[in-house]
Amino acid sequence: MAIAAAFTMMGAFFMGGLYVAGALGTLALLIMKFFNLGNPNLWNIMGNRAWEGSTNFVLIAIPLFILMGELVLRSGIAERMYVVLSRWLTFIPGGLIHSNIASCAVFAACAGSSVATAATISRVALPAFRQRGYNERLVIGSLAAGGTLGILIPPSIGLVLYGLMVGESVGRLFLAGFVPGAILAVSYMIMIGISAKIWPGIAPRESPSSWRLRFVGLFSLLPIGFLVFAVLGSIYFGIATPTEAAATGVTGAFLLAFAGNSSMLFVSLAAGWLLSLPFLPRPVMMWLAEIRASRPVYPGQVRQNLGEMLRILREATISTVRTSAMIALILMAAFTLQFAFAAVRISVDMPEWVAQFDLNQVQLVLVLVVFYLVLGTFMESYSMMLTTLPILIPVLNEAGVDKLWFGIIMVILLEAAQISPPQGMALYVLHGARQDTDRELSLYEGVLAKTGTINDVFVGVMPFMLCMMVVIGLVIAFPELATWLPDQAKGARSG
Repeated sequence: MAIAAAFTMMGAFFMGGLYVAGALGTLALLIMKFFNLGNPNLWNIMGNRAWEGSTNFVLIAIPLFILMGELVLRSGIAERMYVVLSRWLTFIPGGLIHSNIASCAVFAACAGSSVATAATISRVALPAFRQRGYNERLVIGSLAAGGTLGILIPPSIGLVLYGLMVGESVGRLFLAGFVPGAILAVSYMIMIGISAKIWPGIAPRESPSSWRLRFVGLFSLLPIGFLVFAVLGSIYFGIATPTEAAATGVTGAFLLAFAGNSSMLFVSLAAGWLLSLPFLPRPVMMWLAEIRASRPVYPGQVRQNLGEMLRILREATISTVRTSAMIALILMAAFTLQFAFAAVRISVDMPEWVAQFDLNQVQLVLVLVVFYLVLGTFMESYSMMLTTLPILIPVLNEAGVDKLWFGIIMVILLEAAQISPPQGMALYVLHGARQDTDRELSLYEGVLAKTGTINDVFVGVMPFMLCMMVVIGLVIAFPELATWLPDQAKGARSG
């Protein structure tokens, strides 16, 4: 009875357009009101459970990773990274389209968010593709699919949330996401290369860059490489917890943003100050004078640069607070619902009901894959995960499913939800970016803006969704793709 009522109310709430946090919290309260068998103490316990879940130390990593991505997003690093990677990938069939996947994969290691990754890389990439005559559907599909790597390639906000909900090590989950994430990125690039070979007109051949430009450009990737290594390396080598590593990443991202916007100004000011010191050797004075002459400081420039840094910090902080508050509210409601299900024995009844079908682990996971693919057509990914996990955790425990292995499958399915028509959030972000690009180009060229419909985006992502299904099949067939690296790095798990 309680199970039927819970699913009926949940469906009614979502069909009615109620916000996810409101739907989950209201459902928990109604279940406790009508199915708690008259135990008034459960209300107090439920409040404590929501508080304990929302004050977990691991939760601090979420706003920190979001802030790190926001700072990287606004510091101009993405533009430099895209240009450098494009020089190395133009010789492959598919040309610059491969740069979308590679740039998204690298940027995902900083942003941790699929939507942020897709939005950032699309703003850089779309104008270049328009000028070169690439097939727009394939370009947009590659940006949407590449953006979803942000939820799988560490550090991933989705993996942090999943680990917190199921009690799995976040460090192990980060390690588990590496190999499937790499396979997924490579599968995208293989599909693009094959398509370009079959239909050469979709991706014109690019003239290769000089080797000098390629190698010189690699220096631009060193800062972001150090940032990723500092964050992930400190976790994998046991130096820091995910939360501490996230704080390190925010500090590094701030320094990169400062270096990209103000460092040369302060170098010039420092050179001018040193020139005023007596008894400096003549060669040193000549070197400082050359620096000062090559980077003149204009009136008001210091104020302008500091104002730009403050703008970046303000916008990054506001965006971080907005996203973090949404996630925290949904998470608190999900923990409350999880407790309510346990209190009225739904967490016991669900595994018993599923056990009647006598499914083995693989069959159960395949059923859940279909379930999430259908659910992803009308629900946002994080909402989908936090809504269903309270119901699924006891079922997975009863069936003995490896939650580390299932977590990677689930996260790939969440990626599919991000680009699944008609409600995939990344699709609408990309369509909006395309409209903005069209308006900017039309203003520059003095013509009317012409933008395709959202159907172009829907069609463009379909080949990439097929790649996702192939990778999900590989991870189901070969669980070691997800479990081998964490077991090698952190030791085999007991049980």
